[in-house]
Amino acid sequence: MSQRLHPSNTRILIADENAFISDKLVASLQENGFIVKSATTGAEALAICTQWKPHFVLYDLLVADLNGPSLLKELKAQDLLGDDKIRVFMMSAHNTVANVKESLKHGATDYLVKPVKVEDLVGRLVLHMQPKRQISEAKAGDTSASGTAIHFMHLTELLLREGLKLHPLPETLYRLTGMLSLAVGAVRVSIVEASLTNEQALVRGSSDKRDIDGLKLDLNKYPEIIFVLRSEKTLALDNLKNDPTMAAVATQTKSIQFNAMIVCPIRFGGQTWGVLSARLPESKTTLSDFEIRFAQLAAHVAANSIVRGLNEKIAAGSAA
Repeated sequence: MSQRLHPSNTRILIADENAFISDKLVASLQENGFIVKSATTGAEALAICTQWKPHFVLYDLLVADLNGPSLLKELKAQDLLGDDKIRVFMMSAHNTVANVKESLKHGATDYLVKPVKVEDLVGRLVLHMQPKRQISEAKAGDTSASGTAIHFMHLTELLLREGLKLHPLPETLYRLTGMLSLAVGAVRVSIVEASLTNEQALVRGSSDKRDIDGLKLDLNKYPEIIFVLRSEKTLALDNLKNDPTMAAVATQTKSIQFNAMIVCPIRFGGQTWGVLSARLPESKTTLSDFEIRFAQLAAHVAANSIVRGLNEKIAAGSAA
């Protein structure tokens, strides 16, 4: 999509055999300023996609005449599927890992659990309307400026040393998040254990509070965390706070955050355990590659510390 998306120029198609559900979503999204159409069959939805070319399609996984994977296959065959073309949010009442992975494997952008809450949906839409930075994992020798490289190496050494200290896990995570916050100038850095299966999220560490371990979050209020858990990729967004085109959404949906942010997956044992989230101040308009890569490194160090803490807990339980 070449132009910056905002509600007044964002086209959305809702496809659901239940007309009551689609009509309700259409009305709610139109109230938020989006351009919306609906369809009750797969054939109708595909025809609208071909002719109208919506930016987003909210599609029920089990539409009888053309199920979700089949729609994605058709759109891909017509070269209509992708971030700069049509992005499909699959909808289903079943929040199973198999359904989610299958949908994403076939090219879906996101997965929504029905019944869909409008405020949560708008948050997801805004997240995907924002241009995302494509940053690969840091590799040895790929830093462009020598001064930046030396600074990066120095901070990396400090971060690794901190991660190796034998503090209790909550204290280690507090220190790691604090170091990252200082390094990138973040307002807050948090480490969140999260599961899409049960929609549960627990803050395990934060740069601004030492004893925060166990704080519960409503995962649906954090579309950026959901995106990272599903994609297993780092999300880096520049600040849109001062973008006038987003003003309408900002006033309609108070929970949407417009600060620049970096969200990295925390993975070990072949699974995504949660995320590291760094929220930058409103004065920060763009993110540097160094800031993003240092956050990725902090997520790796945190993962090692979490594994060590879990193993210690298991060993203590066995000894008891």
